[in-house]
Amino acid sequence: MIELSANTNMIPACPICHGIGQKVRKITVEHQVKQGIKVEGEQFFLCRTPECDVAYYTQGEETILQDQLVNKIWFKKVLPPCPICYCANVTEEEILYHVGVAQCCSTLDDIKKHTGANTGCECLTKNPAGG
Repeated sequence: MIELSANTNMIPACPICHGIGQKVRKITVEHQVKQGIKVEGEQFFLCRTPECDVAYYTQGEETILQDQLVNKIWFKKVLPPCPICYCANVTEEEILYHVGVAQCCSTLDDIKKHTGANTGCECLTKNPAGG
């Protein structure tokens, strides 16, 4: 006899694109939404589909769209500049400048030193994917 059990760790699909997301803490969502946007629910998921306008969704299929956020999600289809490091507000363009134009960076340590990228500790509230 096969015993069936409910998998409580299963991540529901995005209600719009049906792609699988990743869990995100409520505190992250609360810090990412623009003023006046209600954050209802306890468990949120980040839609990982680049083409989908949904930023966050709940198991109850409530959605928060990309344009309702303070910060752009780097892997979504957005116009630059978009942060690579949200804590230090470092953009891809900034990193490319230091590597290609100024030619002062050739390692990750150089990039950290010159831009401050990857040196913060506020990912939980500043990065749309949390920390």
